[in-house]
Amino acid sequence: AVAAAAAAAAARAGRHACPDACVANGGVCNPELGRCDCPRHLGGDDCSESVDLESTCKRYGFDVKSCTNTTPLRCLNACSGRGTCLAGWCQCTAGFYGADCTLSLDEHGTPEILAGLGYRPSERRPKIFVYEIPPRFNTWRNIEKFDRPLYAHIWKRIISSGHRTTDALEADYFYVPTDFRYLFSDATVLLDYVAHAWPHWNATGGARHLLLSTSDLGGCEGAELMRIRERTANATWLTAWGLTRKHPKVWWKGCHRPGLDIVIPIPAQTPNMLRTPLNPKVPQPPRDIDFYFSGKICGDNKDPRPNASEWPVCQTPTNPLYSAGMRQQVYHHHALRPGYQIVTRSETYIQDMARSKFCLAPTGGGHGKRQVLVARFGCIPVPITDFVMQPFEPELDWPSFSVAVAEADVPRMHKILAAIPDKQLVRMQSAVACASKHLWWSSLWGGVFGDDGRYDAFATTMEILRVRREHPGVNASQYASVDAHWARFSACQLDDEEPRGVRLCSYGYDESLREVAPTELCGLRRWGKYGIPGGAVCERPGVDPSGELQGEELGAAVATCPRPWR
Repeated sequence: AVAAAAAAAAARAGRHACPDACVANGGVCNPELGRCDCPRHLGGDDCSESVDLESTCKRYGFDVKSCTNTTPLRCLNACSGRGTCLAGWCQCTAGFYGADCTLSLDEHGTPEILAGLGYRPSERRPKIFVYEIPPRFNTWRNIEKFDRPLYAHIWKRIISSGHRTTDALEADYFYVPTDFRYLFSDATVLLDYVAHAWPHWNATGGARHLLLSTSDLGGCEGAELMRIRERTANATWLTAWGLTRKHPKVWWKGCHRPGLDIVIPIPAQTPNMLRTPLNPKVPQPPRDIDFYFSGKICGDNKDPRPNASEWPVCQTPTNPLYSAGMRQQVYHHHALRPGYQIVTRSETYIQDMARSKFCLAPTGGGHGKRQVLVARFGCIPVPITDFVMQPFEPELDWPSFSVAVAEADVPRMHKILAAIPDKQLVRMQSAVACASKHLWWSSLWGGVFGDDGRYDAFATTMEILRVRREHPGVNASQYASVDAHWARFSACQLDDEEPRGVRLCSYGYDESLREVAPTELCGLRRWGKYGIPGGAVCERPGVDPSGELQGEELGAAVATCPRPWR
């Protein structure tokens, strides 16, 4: 009956009908496009054709046994409780569609989001139209093989935060929900599809379109991404790589365009994250280490020579420009300096960062993640790679909580740091405590600092997009001077606004951390890499103590997800 009503509504709205046998054959009908989406093991316009299962499963990262398994919780938003999860792909109940079965048509043929479950749009912009692209570009792919499954998490938060709109005419932005890092030759095919199936790409010239790549070199990694650079010249890339021009020493290409693209923080996760002294339940030790780094020094994956005063410091000439050579330079000039700890490994890594005033935040083979990690432990980041912008720079005031050292100044870095007055150091430590909230995706994976997630990386991304639409043409470094709300938000000064029924669960896969968790630990394990439906902020401790929400309760949890910053 639901399917028949949906078909009738689609016809009234003048939409294309799906092939008659689509749903009966196990497919999902997208009535907006008249497209039948099939599970991996079926093909054809109406899912009536068999495919070579072994090669198809292998292509998308599965073995034959797991390729079509029913995995109830391992899909985007757990299919909103309105479908069956088949190894990451949602076989939606008839009448519902979309990658997570979020969508349906009302009696007038207008798409609705989580109809009947209490969904409401966000009170603030941006409004984001999400393309429902064919599953071979996203949900057919085995997300458990992704080391950075961020595209899906941003996607589900766009929904649960209320920023999604199905009305393209009111949309501020258009999100292409995939990670271009994993598409290879399909990147061009996907852009062709988007331009053909909807009018918005061609109408805007690709402007206001959000494209994501989590590769080490952002949108510049690999021949296939380079081939679409000109075609995506007006689009906004979300990447972790902020190199603005070709590096003079290394082959790295510079693709980041400040004010158009956004450098987002990689969701760097480490054991014992909750032991940060920025967690109100953890004692703050004295910061008695002047400068700290623990990690890889040489590009040959070998330890450096024990005597740091000798050059070269690496045992072999393999990959000498790893980190643009800066890790080696820092080791050479400062490893023997009193008060400086520069080592390749440490069993007390977490404690050491918590005790340090300044921490090296270098690049690696491409983007770095140390700036995110060290800030999380209250250590002031010291980035050293020329022409690289850091996460949310220049939108956030990085000079207020970090010390960027030019590559040429590495030999005198100790003098630069020593010249910072104690009062300024205290201000920077306060500022880095705020910045750490912006640099962690707490609404996705759980809180670390005992906060409610109102300043997290997702909220920061949304705020940057809002300011851009409301203040077009303003230099990103000047947002605080033209937008009062951004000024307070970026400085973590909205705490006077009461949380709206939010008690954000705490990040943690390790039960031994329960004693230091500022709130109940999130139930992360059972969801796999798709994570908690809607994000950790949607999990309500005490509401579902057994962790066994079922059916449309799952969709309702996403539809009514708390919104602490709205």
